[in-house]
Amino acid sequence: MSADRYAWMSAALCAQTDPDLFTGAAVSNGTAVPKQVCTRCPVRPECAAHEIRLRDSDWGPLAGIWGGLSQRQRIAAHNQQAA
Repeated sequence: MSADRYAWMSAALCAQTDPDLFTGAAVSNGTAVPKQVCTRCPVRPECAAHEIRLRDSDWGPLAGIWGGLSQRQRIAAHNQQAA
């Protein structure tokens, strides 16, 4: 893993908050709070691209909020692009 490839993560606002807000039980309780954090995040595009790289590496769609989108929203966007 190249440190440069993941350097953007240090600027991610989720890294400066409770990471559990973006995954697990917290997301099942609602996505408004983590999505609000994402709207102010300077590395939102990098986060979204990272999720796509992970998904394309046979991880499949990842749970939680990535790049300001829920798993359902990312799957719908992916399906729309494929059509």
